[in-house]
Amino acid sequence: RAERRSWRRSSLKGTKRRKSLPPVHQDVTELSKSISLDLPETDRLSTLLLSSFQFSAQKLEHVLKQTDGFNPEAFKANAHSVSEDLKRYVQKLKQDGTLKSCVENPQGISLDTALEESVAQVKEYITRFTAECQAWDQLLLRHQESAAEISRQLEERKRSGAGTEPPNYLQTSQAHVLGTKPNYQQLLDEQRDVLSCVELGLDELQQALKLLQGFSEDSHRYLRQLSEQL
Repeated sequence: RAERRSWRRSSLKGTKRRKSLPPVHQDVTELSKSISLDLPETDRLSTLLLSSFQFSAQKLEHVLKQTDGFNPEAFKANAHSVSEDLKRYVQKLKQDGTLKSCVENPQGISLDTALEESVAQVKEYITRFTAECQAWDQLLLRHQESAAEISRQLEERKRSGAGTEPPNYLQTSQAHVLGTKPNYQQLLDEQRDVLSCVELGLDELQQALKLLQGFSEDSHRYLRQLSEQL
């Protein structure tokens, strides 16, 4: 019913009522194709910006028409105001050279050449990282196989009662590092007396700090009382 009432009101206005502009482009992919190639690149870019706004405004108007309370006259007025502001801003960008810098090749280097160099560099990185990943996978596989073999030898020696140290394990680099590790517990046991003395010294220092803190608090309290008396 609301749509029929709106249609009746619009029909009473006759030919003087404002009509919606016909769609500039039927599809967004046709925006750039409709701009003449004979125009300078900066003019083509500015025309594309304005056409993109018109296309977006028409799409938005078509969607909002399906909602209740939509005011097409107010929307057209706002869209026209924004379009005029956009024209002035695009003209300013054209005058200060911003649009020109967007369409020119940076420092005379072909964009295709720069893109090809970037793609080649990315491919080189991918190849190098792939080879490095494969090398790490192979190293991990060798360590897993070695660990499995050591575990198997440990189980066999446990069952046979020959000890828990496989003979091949003694030749590995890990065994050499573990064999040269100092006995930290023995070092602590040897320095037990020294550590006890250090602990006592720290306790005495703590007591002295408490006394100094108490003396400082008493001094501040005395000075505060004396200041009040004066």
